[in-house]
Amino acid sequence: MNLTARTFITSALATGLATTGTAAIAAEDEWSFEVAPLYLWAKNVEGHTTAGSQTLPLELDFKDEILENLDAAFSLHAEANKGDWTFFIETNYAKLDPSNSATVGPVEVKADIDFKDYMYEGGMAWRFANSGTSTWELYGGLRYVKQDVTIKIDNSAPIQILPEKVKVGDSWMHPFAGVRYTARMGEKWRLRVRGDYGYEGSDNTAIQGLATVGYSFTDLTAAFIGYRYVDLDYANSSRGLDGYGFEGDQQGPVIGVNFSF
Repeated sequence: MNLTARTFITSALATGLATTGTAAIAAEDEWSFEVAPLYLWAKNVEGHTTAGSQTLPLELDFKDEILENLDAAFSLHAEANKGDWTFFIETNYAKLDPSNSATVGPVEVKADIDFKDYMYEGGMAWRFANSGTSTWELYGGLRYVKQDVTIKIDNSAPIQILPEKVKVGDSWMHPFAGVRYTARMGEKWRLRVRGDYGYEGSDNTAIQGLATVGYSFTDLTAAFIGYRYVDLDYANSSRGLDGYGFEGDQQGPVIGVNFSF
């Protein structure tokens, strides 16, 4: 091989490597987005709310009660990624209309419950490790929770000692932080696991865990299925019916479709 040929091949290889590197850097610098609209969280609710000194149990099984008593639901998860940084928002809303029994002092009464549960979160994640097929991210943000409970009491007792309707509820917020792990399993499959802890004092804590497996049908669309667990422990310092607390967990399978662009 003469000098001219060697020079040409060397220049071509150098140009190719430089072009590939430039393209990779450009891809890292571009924004990418993921949106999962209207995914289903088939959650069970197990816990109790408190209003003043009174306690109302909430034990709802998705298969038996929530499908029957679910009045409305809405959920959305969206992410924007650029380089090692990801910004995300999520909203979850559910309205349940179960019937239950509650103990008010020495009296057990039948109650129709209108339970509205809102949960919003937003924040950012930073990728600190990348093996090519798997990544680790530190993430954190703020979570806002709002619960409205309307209790319609069946006053069938001979002496009416309770009001016909009681409205309680509150809203609260706390910061949270956690870790997310993503693994690519071939060209089509993706495993994602995240866990976080929220804290704003001993009367406002949360633990969350989520694991999903996704399958890509195209470069733009994928379906996922998994399981989500959220444990909330909250109580305010107000008295009477203004005093409100919720202690319990919401957990169950999740399923949905994800769009990338």
